[in-house]
Amino acid sequence: MDQLTIQSYPTIREQVYEYIRRAILSGGITSGKRLSEAKLSKDIGTSRTPVREALHKLEMEKLVQSLPRVGYVVREITETEIKEICEIRLALETLAAKWASTRISAKELARLGKIILLTENHIKRNGTSAVVKLDTEFHDILCKASKSERIEELSQSLRDQMLKFRMKGLCFTEIARRSNEGHRRILQAVKSKKINRIESAVRFHLGRTEKDMTNLFRGDGQLKSKSH
Repeated sequence: MDQLTIQSYPTIREQVYEYIRRAILSGGITSGKRLSEAKLSKDIGTSRTPVREALHKLEMEKLVQSLPRVGYVVREITETEIKEICEIRLALETLAAKWASTRISAKELARLGKIILLTENHIKRNGTSAVVKLDTEFHDILCKASKSERIEELSQSLRDQMLKFRMKGLCFTEIARRSNEGHRRILQAVKSKKINRIESAVRFHLGRTEKDMTNLFRGDGQLKSKSH
């Protein structure tokens, strides 16, 4: 990992937590890797206390787990968790899209449309990292447009838990295209303000997401065509 530059604000505790969390979610620290308090504190350039507190908090978020005589290790998401997260996201993001349909601004609608076009271009150019960022932005805007802080927080937390898998999945051209098509349907449904259409669009998108992530988890041989 790269050296972390400690700033006066936010607190060192918060910075260390965000640093380790980001490294785990981005794949910088791989699943199954043992997390040594001593090594992390040395790499980051801080004492063990904020590292210990960060690991405890990450355990509560189910990103790491504590094993007897081993210490903390990075958890790998399970197939059951993938299914649960997608089903919970379906409920949350359907509600978000419904509320957003009557609360979203013209600027937000325009940006969602722009994201879809940008994603298409990056898929053609094999821009994997950009596709992941745009995918995240699409869902962030949609949830923010619901004007519900609880939906924003819960939805982001659930998507973060699958971030490593989403990053892997969106490397595959066909998965990225399916995801973007799902976004297009959701945007059209939100514009229509028709509840049944919104429910159908979100269910279509997240149903595909669950299937793609499950196949990826199982190492499905059909996922061969990578975008890079």
